[in-house]
Amino acid sequence: MSDDDFNVTPRDRRAEERRKQELGPPPGTPERRVFDRRVQGSTTGQLLIEVGRFAAENMVFRQKGNKAAARRARKHLSQIMKLAKLRRAEISAEIKGSSSGGPDDGDDSDE
Repeated sequence: MSDDDFNVTPRDRRAEERRKQELGPPPGTPERRVFDRRVQGSTTGQLLIEVGRFAAENMVFRQKGNKAAARRARKHLSQIMKLAKLRRAEISAEIKGSSSGGPDDGDDSDE
């Protein structure tokens, strides 16, 4: 550790804690997010929310053996499958809509 690590003012610490709570990039850096969690209406947002809910219920089941949590975890897995199929269809539609009428770029033989 350098000597500068010990010379952090309380104001700097509070600013750093606020930045961590916002979960955004540091000021002055370009924002590069794979997915913006704040957009919950999108299929991807719903999918990520369901994955989080599944993880929570699965942890309760694994740690406590709670059968009701296992049932809820299976329910979330079912919803994840439905949302994944929906998102897959959306992606295929986007690809077909953006293609210029040429040969198919993707392998959709299983649809």
